[in-house]
Amino acid sequence: MDVVFYTLKSILDGLDISVVKVIPDGRPVAVLQLAHGMCGSKERFLPFMKYMAGMGVACYANDHRGHGQSVRTEEDLGYMYGAGEKGIVDDMKLLSGHIKEEYEGIPLFLLGHSMGSMAVRAYLKKYQEMIDGVILCGSPGYSPAAPLGYAFSSFLCSCGLGRKRAAIIQNHTSRMYNRPFASEGHQAWTCSDPAVRKSFAGNPRHNFIMTFDGSKALLGLMLQAYSSERGRKADDGLHILFLSGEDDPCMGGAAGLDKAVAVMHESGYRRISVKIYPAMRHEVLNEIGKERVWRDIADFMGL
Repeated sequence: MDVVFYTLKSILDGLDISVVKVIPDGRPVAVLQLAHGMCGSKERFLPFMKYMAGMGVACYANDHRGHGQSVRTEEDLGYMYGAGEKGIVDDMKLLSGHIKEEYEGIPLFLLGHSMGSMAVRAYLKKYQEMIDGVILCGSPGYSPAAPLGYAFSSFLCSCGLGRKRAAIIQNHTSRMYNRPFASEGHQAWTCSDPAVRKSFAGNPRHNFIMTFDGSKALLGLMLQAYSSERGRKADDGLHILFLSGEDDPCMGGAAGLDKAVAVMHESGYRRISVKIYPAMRHEVLNEIGKERVWRDIADFMGL
């Protein structure tokens, strides 16, 4: 098994997009591309990627622009360089194309967590022909305030304030999600494992506030993900798997997940499966008992 770090040049603006790949011994039976969540990074997927590589799957993950190592300076964490949701999606497509060049003819699955799950749903509207299967983890429920938040963030960006930190939005959302778990500490809503939360909070490349430029991109992804309008016919044979923790407040309860599934169905997708894990929160790939989730993903991929 080999772990390799490298960069790709974004076709939009030449930004260095940081990538990690975990390659199994021998020719892969499948490829899995992963998209992380807001304030996350590709390295958080590494334990899962190594597990999958042990089953013969080549795994790739990039840092979204404004995250991890996909920044020009550390001060740019949370800033999307004006490329918005299009930049996030097109950077993912750039990696998909690179994967296809390396492993032509091998099935490519796309997994997105949280913000990454919305990016995957936006990706499908443009590039679904690249993908053979989709896994959506920790899918955020739709916020009725998203259109207003997007308009507000867009206005501030147009006034030259795109680099300002959207603390009022991010802190309010985090407090709301954390209310049922407040006695356990900050960000307890993300995962029931204190060690996972401590690791996340201790990394300065995770512990930042999004800019209004970043907030605009995030909300733009939500608006795209929850729109059933498409530029092309949906692939009704594409397998899609939703995975969520039962105690994930970001999901918006069962009704929130039902809405996410319904929008995909209205878009024309028919082969949709859903699995909810009792006692798990937002980060099902990192939760206590995560091995069950990993095994379910492997089963979905036919391994």
